[in-house]
Amino acid sequence: MSHSDDSEGKHLVRIKPAREQTDRQQPEWLDLKALQQYACLSERTLREWIHRLVNPLPAVRVGAKILVRRTTFDAWLEGHKVDSVDLSRAVDEIFLDVTDGR
Repeated sequence: MSHSDDSEGKHLVRIKPAREQTDRQQPEWLDLKALQQYACLSERTLREWIHRLVNPLPAVRVGAKILVRRTTFDAWLEGHKVDSVDLSRAVDEIFLDVTDGR
């Protein structure tokens, strides 16, 4: 929020969009508790992703803490988008499997 006066001396309050405020308030490095809140995921899920053998979530350990860079998490998550499903094609494939291609 910022304050200013208009030409008539009235006090104006400008409210910044919530997204802009959130980005500035959110630290770049998040511990698992903060990342859990940021991503709406369980700590267990985050730990599993960090320790995956294939394409793990990048993280660093500082003493006993595990930290993840917020922008790295966002980019990593974007790389795991769910493809849309062609329901018609899926039904056709199941039908062919059930009928042995007849």
